[in-house]
Amino acid sequence: MIANRLRRYLLEAGRAFALLLVLAVVPGGPAEAQGPAEVARAPLGPADTSSPRATLETFQTSVIEAIALLMEAYGQNQEEPGFFRSPEVRAKVTRAEAHFARAVRSLDLSEVPPVNRSNRSLEAVLLLKEVLDRTPMPAPDTVPGRDNVGTDQRMVQGWTLPGTDLRITRMTSGPRSGEYLFSSETVGRLDEIYAGLRDLPEVNGHKDFYAFYTQSPGHLLPPKWYPFIEALPAPFREQVLGQALWQWVGLVGLSALACSGLFLSLRATRRVRRETPARIVIASVVPPGLVALTAVAVMYVADFQINVSGSVEATLNNFAEGAMLLALIWGIVALSNALAHVIEHAPGIRRESIDASLTRAAIRTVGIVGACAVLVNGASHLGLPLAGILAGLGVGGLAIALAAKPTIENFIGGLILFADRPVRVGDMCRFGDLQGQVEGIGIRSTRIRGLDRTLITVPNSVFVNLNLINLSNRDGMPYDRTMKIRSPGDADAIRTQIATIVSVVAKHPKVDPTSVRVRLQDSHEEEPRVEVRAVFTTRDWNEFLGIQQEVDLILRDTLRHPAVPMAAQGDMTLT
Repeated sequence: MIANRLRRYLLEAGRAFALLLVLAVVPGGPAEAQGPAEVARAPLGPADTSSPRATLETFQTSVIEAIALLMEAYGQNQEEPGFFRSPEVRAKVTRAEAHFARAVRSLDLSEVPPVNRSNRSLEAVLLLKEVLDRTPMPAPDTVPGRDNVGTDQRMVQGWTLPGTDLRITRMTSGPRSGEYLFSSETVGRLDEIYAGLRDLPEVNGHKDFYAFYTQSPGHLLPPKWYPFIEALPAPFREQVLGQALWQWVGLVGLSALACSGLFLSLRATRRVRRETPARIVIASVVPPGLVALTAVAVMYVADFQINVSGSVEATLNNFAEGAMLLALIWGIVALSNALAHVIEHAPGIRRESIDASLTRAAIRTVGIVGACAVLVNGASHLGLPLAGILAGLGVGGLAIALAAKPTIENFIGGLILFADRPVRVGDMCRFGDLQGQVEGIGIRSTRIRGLDRTLITVPNSVFVNLNLINLSNRDGMPYDRTMKIRSPGDADAIRTQIATIVSVVAKHPKVDPTSVRVRLQDSHEEEPRVEVRAVFTTRDWNEFLGIQQEVDLILRDTLRHPAVPMAAQGDMTLT
């Protein structure tokens, strides 16, 4: 039972979060996206903002009808049995939302950050309604109408409500150019204006609906459990920094519950064993997902249940949206690292190969680029100056590029090694005056195990510019010995010994018979020297050493007087 309820609440929170995102990204606030209200808004027709008089009348008419519907729905909801709203009540709330959306179209919300636009638009409508209710209104014919706003060459640029700072201005740019809207300056000062007028009696005798809205739970319409709030002692309904005391208590309890639940959840995820690639990938995104889900839940409960408002609501929204933004960036980077780890340990892929290194680097680079894109888009959504962010990224990128110049050169060197493949992992090579076996080719450097078993690390930018001799690509390995033979001074005897050497070496199964060469070097010595050359049909260094030993021993046993191998020449240092 509890699990089902929790699942239902989380799904509801996800839908609310999706709606908030839609409301935030669509210009003009909830007027463009109100969910179910979209259907009900069609019969109302578009908001008339063709003149200051039309804008003022559209706003007042829409708000009055919306509040009348809400108060009627509130009374019906409290009288009806059950815990949930009836279809009739939901229909009235939907129609009220459509009227509010029409009123929002009368406001210039261009200066409100997208993250706060959905909630701020409704609060601005209610605040402006309370201010107008406490302000004497001029005669309608004194307000510029459609017939006297002027021609295209001489348009009325705006109108100010007499005795107030409330101004309706003509939009000169943007998608709503030519419309008359309550100016962004007016919208920004509504809290201040309302604070100075709220103690005055309403001119038309209307109830302070803004105070009722901000001090009651729920969104627009209080829930069925609102009587429990009304039954609280009077101190719990006193306002503290724009919120009722019971709202502060609920907000503190919600924050404590969210932090405790997040801490316990993250602690539990650390104990999950990560044995398979799927678990590794899932475990990488679960922690940031929990952070994002917690932020969504806190924002949903605070907005749609506790119903915080004003600067507290804006701060909470900024914090929750910022937490979700950081969680998304964290998740992208963690996912890219997890995928790189899975590929690195996948069967059939050598961790030290340039293929694996480039794959890991490519995945991590895509993750970083994606995280930067989310950061720029999210910062713009939070209302941070996009131009400053891009400029900062540009300057920071230039500084990083200058500082990382050697790394970039090594990276390009690694790409050259990947494309040209002069050597691969496991190959024996000679570079400069060094020689060894390639153990790893990375993005920055190449690691080589020398003949003395030391590990040599060469930057890729240097390695690709050296004369690389790939010894592993030989079709055979050379045998070269200089040996002394004891001679009685007879040339025929020397020829016989040379022929014998050629014969015994050529008969070895790992020797190419056509490659055997035996040449006399010093014929005037008492013990003349001969040079023995051949090619062993193997590429393995260890096998080569074994064959070389066998041939040496065969030559010792074959000659009447054993020849003493001297120091090797030429390629004897080959491995």
